[in-house]
Amino acid sequence: MSHSALKSAPAAQPDEHEVSPNVEMYLKSIVRLFDGVEPVPTSAIAQELAVSAASASAMLKRLDAEGYVTHEGRHGVTPTTTGALIGALTLRRQRLAERLLVDHLGVAWESASAEACRLEHAISPMVERRLATFLNEPTTCPHGHPIPREDGSLWHHEAAMNLIDMPLNVPTAVLEVQHDVPELLRFLGEIGVRPGVVVSLKKLERVVGLATIDVAGTQHTVSVPLASDVLVRQPSAAKSRK
Repeated sequence: MSHSALKSAPAAQPDEHEVSPNVEMYLKSIVRLFDGVEPVPTSAIAQELAVSAASASAMLKRLDAEGYVTHEGRHGVTPTTTGALIGALTLRRQRLAERLLVDHLGVAWESASAEACRLEHAISPMVERRLATFLNEPTTCPHGHPIPREDGSLWHHEAAMNLIDMPLNVPTAVLEVQHDVPELLRFLGEIGVRPGVVVSLKKLERVVGLATIDVAGTQHTVSVPLASDVLVRQPSAAKSRK
């Protein structure tokens, strides 16, 4: 099953009353982890949801029996069209809720994901549509993660690359911060690394694991793994947009 297959999902949304929050959480995680080709390993799902491998395995077997995923044994699972749609819409509601919390309620962006997870299960299709309109149809969450479309189709940033792979001294715009650890998000927010901000890689010291980056004219030293999780626009793409 590919991402193109997910785009062909019907626009009709499942009745949210028929799906438990636990099922929604599992399907959302599977959609987040699914690359469109390879089954999502049980261990990855367990880690994502902070549950034991045994608990995850039991739940995945149930989801398979109910038609939400196809269980590939020890290889993991792939979402069915129905499962992918539910997972994508749950993810959409979470990321819309994050925009509401950060942009309008003043919640810190490092806390938004956890708070939005509490709200997503209570957002009906009607409220989702009204919320999207109220927020002026945002396409990304505060961290730059793409918000699935209303029909459940997924999309990804085009012409994107990791900050760590940028040529030195070439300014570009941040597209997405892929970290979800609150402490790291708080640090990145403090130094100004957010979607839309102009950054450049000034110095890379892989041996010691440090990178010097320029953020809107101010230089900061960060770890290589942290810089690797900042997605930016490719230089050629940035030039073509001028």
